[in-house]
Amino acid sequence: MASFNYCIDQALKGKKINKKLAEQIKQAQDPEAVIKDLVTRLSISKREKIVDAIRTAKAIENINSHPDGAIKGLQALLGKDNAGKAHYSNIDMLQRVYTEQFASQWATGLQLFKTKALGVINNNAKENAFVRARYGNKVDDADVMKANEEYTNVLENMRVKFNEVGGYIPKNEKFLLPQNHDMKAVSKFFKTEDEYVTYMMDGKLDRSQMVDDAGNILNNEQLIEGLKSVYNTIVSGGMNKAKSFVTPRGLGTKLSRRGSERRFIYFKNAETYIDYQNKFGKGNILTTITDHIQSKANDIALVEVLGTNPKNMYAGLRNYAEAIERDKLQKTIKKKPLSKSKLEVSLNMTDSLYKTVSGEINAGEFTSLADGIQAVKSITIAADLGGALFSSVTDLPTAALTAYYNGFSGTKVLKRVISNLKEQAVNGKEYRENLSRIGFIVDTAMGRAHAGNRFADSYGTGWAAKTAEFVLRASGLEAWTQGIKKAFSMEFNAALVSNFNKSFDELSSVGGLYNSLQDSLINAGITRQDWDVFRKTKPILIKGHKFADLRKDPSNKFHAMIVQEGEFATPTIDSRVQSITTAGTQRGTVIGQTVRAVTQITSYPISVMMQHWVRGMSQATLGGKVAYLGSFAAGSTVFGAAGYQLSELSKGREPLEMDNQQFWEDAFIRGGAGALLADALLVDHSRYGSGGPISTFLSSPSIDLAEDISDLTFGNVYEAVKGEETNVLGEGVKLLDRAMPGIWQTQLFIDSMFDQWRLAVDPNYQNTLNRMSTNRMREYNQDYWWAPAETPMEVLEDL
Repeated sequence: MASFNYCIDQALKGKKINKKLAEQIKQAQDPEAVIKDLVTRLSISKREKIVDAIRTAKAIENINSHPDGAIKGLQALLGKDNAGKAHYSNIDMLQRVYTEQFASQWATGLQLFKTKALGVINNNAKENAFVRARYGNKVDDADVMKANEEYTNVLENMRVKFNEVGGYIPKNEKFLLPQNHDMKAVSKFFKTEDEYVTYMMDGKLDRSQMVDDAGNILNNEQLIEGLKSVYNTIVSGGMNKAKSFVTPRGLGTKLSRRGSERRFIYFKNAETYIDYQNKFGKGNILTTITDHIQSKANDIALVEVLGTNPKNMYAGLRNYAEAIERDKLQKTIKKKPLSKSKLEVSLNMTDSLYKTVSGEINAGEFTSLADGIQAVKSITIAADLGGALFSSVTDLPTAALTAYYNGFSGTKVLKRVISNLKEQAVNGKEYRENLSRIGFIVDTAMGRAHAGNRFADSYGTGWAAKTAEFVLRASGLEAWTQGIKKAFSMEFNAALVSNFNKSFDELSSVGGLYNSLQDSLINAGITRQDWDVFRKTKPILIKGHKFADLRKDPSNKFHAMIVQEGEFATPTIDSRVQSITTAGTQRGTVIGQTVRAVTQITSYPISVMMQHWVRGMSQATLGGKVAYLGSFAAGSTVFGAAGYQLSELSKGREPLEMDNQQFWEDAFIRGGAGALLADALLVDHSRYGSGGPISTFLSSPSIDLAEDISDLTFGNVYEAVKGEETNVLGEGVKLLDRAMPGIWQTQLFIDSMFDQWRLAVDPNYQNTLNRMSTNRMREYNQDYWWAPAETPMEVLEDL
């Protein structure tokens, strides 16, 4: 608390706050309460100075409290601390919490506008009816009208919350819908900013609602200036702002006022909005609104932790943390250069983490090449992850282990998994509504194929991305991942309710295999006061089970704790993992897409390393380390073996013999406990024809596909020039087979079809098949129940 008081004194000395307010902040048990009080009493500029002073003081206090040093403390302020040493909130988890909270308030819309045919078909009629309802037209559809009413409330709740944490967006009931622009569509249709301005001013806008921050209607000069700004922001992917672009008069530049700019365009009526979105919009109404909710949730979390100008505050905190660590180094390491030290690496990692949570990595101007790389990645996801469900059976032991770690029953989680999978299949609508009632959402309801992020970076709205989304859903991976994660979350929630009758001190005796429930609360920064407030809230009864209403948690700490632990239960890419796999590069650039292509399949093993490895090694005693890591390795290996056998069966091969070292090494690798290290050290690279450990890290499906394309095109041209024999048809069918989307349920039929085609065009392919079968028997003593090139009728005859 001493550092907090010091920062407040410095703010007082710098005349950012007065003496009376300084004492009020120091004596307050909850600085957030002070900020909320300031919202209604002070002018914007004065309030922002005070908010930033409080945020800085709190951030420094948190950073200094981390036992592993200031830089680790700063990193834990940005993303979750997997070692559990940071007992305070982080931006990444707050962003997810706010996204879930606001999205759950629009439950009717999420259900109504969810895509059909496993993510392929949009519900255009309902979406257009919703737009008309937003513009005040009468719509004869009760569900659409309810979704409209809910969204009005969501917009207001987001605005109020943004202002509560220190932002400023004035109430404007005329803000009806956001726009989600397609950069390429706008750039293609309008060659200059003047063309865009002319088009928009030709009867498209409601001029009466287009005002500056003071509420004055914009004149022609201001409107033109504003529309040019919008155009340049769209076609540059926001890069104009990064280059010190001067925003139009009346539009704020701080994040705390960013909402003003996003509310700039007001369309004349529903039809002009629909026409504009059809021509220049990216995605559909569902993704437009959910992207807006997620964007607003991200902004709220940033302001709540880093104040009204997060980038400036981060720079200041970074300098502060660096100065502390350099001072430590100077005292212990004399006359040694620091340019290539561990400190520099840590600072680079911190910068990459900030770029991730701030959203900077999602910026950049997509070029045709960058778009092409993104499309290739989506194609390989669709082609390679159709059987990823079998790799995901290891979620069962990690979910159980994480439950026991937090002091509640892992067995109950596994039982809940079965009931949730049944609920999703039989009564999906009621299941999603019940989750919304307690503050959770099913991630796929947000309109994106999130489960793909477990194994690869999936993003986009084009045909390739739609194909990837279809495969992830049709294969069952989405339902499985969501079933496990929500089962864990619901049981953790129920465990909290079942202990509402206990005091904070009594929670020390709850659980105990690794941690008590009290330990989990402390690790999440939950205080005795937080617990006493939350346990007085009224539980929600769902099918005979009591659940805590996370929407009534004023601290948001309980929701954040459950979300954070859910990522241990089903290892998923988070901000820390993403900061590594993207290296802090922007998505919309060639280098950004190249980095993502290289690291495409490393997300899951890195998640395992950064979550369970770190947690295991952070146990207080050697026995605790061995117990945690041993349990994790044993469970993952056993279930990895089960997934391995299921995968072999799905490929037409008979079960492998399990009484040999090689099988269990492979099961250990597939289970994930060994992560990248196991891939590099245990794989027999000569057996797989790999070049060694380096290729393990540098190879990826996207790169392999690019090489196949190169072989088909440049390779055959080179062979033809040299007078060598070419095989364009054979290699063409091979490439088509490699890129063909598929799910495990139909993969054998697809493989059989392509084998027949390749036999027809490639005279050497039969020799290839024979060699494959011989090698399989020699190396694994394994035969086929559906041999390569066999037709379905031949398989049935053999049976």
